[in-house]
Amino acid sequence: AGGDAVEGSGVARVEGSGVARVEGSGALAGAPTSRTAVAWLPPYDPAVDALRREHDPAFGRWPAHVNLLFGFVPEASFEEAVPLLAEAAAATAPFPVRMAGVYDFGHRGDAALWLDPAAAGEAPWQELRQALAARFPACRGRGGGFTPHLTLGRSADPQQALADFTARLGGPAAGRDARVEELAVLSRRGDEPMRVRATVRLGTGSVRWLPEPGPVASDREGHAEGGDEAAGAGGVADCIAGALADGVVHVVGSRRMGCALPGADLDLVAALPGDPDMEAVRERVAAALPRARRLRVVRGARVPGLRLHVDGTDVDVVVVGTGGIRPEEAVARRAELGEAGAVALSAVSDAEAVCAAAAAGGPERQAAFAALARQVKAWARARGVDSAPFGGVPGVAWTVLAARTVMEAPEVRGAALLRSFFATWAAWDWREPVGLTGAGGAEPSAAPGGGEAALTVLTPSAPVRSCTAQVGPAMRDLLTQELYRAWELLEAGPTGVAELSAVPALHRRHAAWAVVTVRGDTPREFEEALGRARGQMRALVGALEELGGGAGGGGGAGVHAWPRPLASSGGAVRYAVGLGAAPPDRARLEEAAARWCAGLPGVSVEWAEGGDVPTAG
Repeated sequence: AGGDAVEGSGVARVEGSGVARVEGSGALAGAPTSRTAVAWLPPYDPAVDALRREHDPAFGRWPAHVNLLFGFVPEASFEEAVPLLAEAAAATAPFPVRMAGVYDFGHRGDAALWLDPAAAGEAPWQELRQALAARFPACRGRGGGFTPHLTLGRSADPQQALADFTARLGGPAAGRDARVEELAVLSRRGDEPMRVRATVRLGTGSVRWLPEPGPVASDREGHAEGGDEAAGAGGVADCIAGALADGVVHVVGSRRMGCALPGADLDLVAALPGDPDMEAVRERVAAALPRARRLRVVRGARVPGLRLHVDGTDVDVVVVGTGGIRPEEAVARRAELGEAGAVALSAVSDAEAVCAAAAAGGPERQAAFAALARQVKAWARARGVDSAPFGGVPGVAWTVLAARTVMEAPEVRGAALLRSFFATWAAWDWREPVGLTGAGGAEPSAAPGGGEAALTVLTPSAPVRSCTAQVGPAMRDLLTQELYRAWELLEAGPTGVAELSAVPALHRRHAAWAVVTVRGDTPREFEEALGRARGQMRALVGALEELGGGAGGGGGAGVHAWPRPLASSGGAVRYAVGLGAAPPDRARLEEAAARWCAGLPGVSVEWAEGGDVPTAG
């Protein structure tokens, strides 16, 4: 698993996890956490469930269980630990058990009552426990002893509770027969309950990783937005165009290219004569859309703009003053408007270039492009590699890659085109720039902080530039892994296709997190603080990569800013930046975060252990 030897100890450190492999023993040693466990989960029993519901304070946090190792290694070490569990499980045959008899632990004033799962004999339980503990000596628990038990609840009057519980379970002679055939590996994230992350079969050691419980791809995922949604966005664009009738308002991005996903933002570029007064522009839009919420002027970008939310859609309007050039001619004459204006207006020509390239192959390939672009963007969103402000790959880059695939693929029907996309870009040498019609002889672009860019996808129209300058080495490596994973899943057939857009197991990648919190006392202050934080998120990722957390130890995952919020309520929102398998320590993170937060009022960053952060999705 990679790691440094601990001098003189015969131990090799498993990077970032606080866990170490004991050399020559096939064991892991290190501090366990109460957020994880290895347990047997018995079959559902309504009588047991009712007792637990009434008397067990942990009912909502734990399923019915018999722990074999608690606490266990951190979830970031599961991929190192589960194969060792499998070794022990493979050497242990499944065994029958009888659950009978209620007993108690603890003091008279506060006793834990439990059902005995070893009524038929403790020997197989103890043998299994010993096999597991030999591989995880730090997870033996206090005292090292082991009494198999299924907790039913707690009571201040244990004698009375023993009689009551026994009666409700059918009396002293009653019992429940079951069979221990597999072990569950559980973890708890944030305030969530303990959930099964993997199962391991006794007798074979076969492992099954369970899908993440976060948002799953819906039936609409990868499909075009509905007619009502498209019409609604078109109506909003028309209202804004009417409010700015002295100029020209262009729809850009995925909606112009026909590959918008459900819930996509509406991106507009407004070419207005002269040097427009942004407050006056805001007032005109507000008058035309009185139902708009969170309407504000955005001044931090290269060119000013508006941001608003209306009818369930987020709308971004970039405003370009055309000086003495007629707004109708601004796109064609954008080079005369300076670099910032030319770049803003190239969103129009970029979309047109992509559409023209896809259409050149005929209607079938044009339709195939739109479908492929939607599928790919839905996949990228699900896997968290899609947001430029967070260091990911922007929509225009995905459309360039999709258009290139459609132009070059021998077959565009069925699943062949999607396989071709992932096969092509998984094998791509990202030192080579990608353009709409090839590399175009372009030299690799410079990274924002100097040096060679990690990945370069070129915009399809002038001014030609990289639209992926924000992608750093950690994201490039993660992207490569994700492309390979998708390729392999598609090659596996229908089962793999179903897993394509599953939420990634981020807690298995990251041993710690930087949690970014944005607050504002008023809605306007919150929106402004959030805009500033998102605009600087890539700088935070770069600073954290420089600390060493982006090297990609252990599972190969480095720093990764998850682009969807962990939680949002009122005037606060939280984002999680995964620090990889070998994270920086708290002190180094806080030092770097303090520098980043200095110019960002309302924004804070805190270091968090892997299990302290809830499931992202």
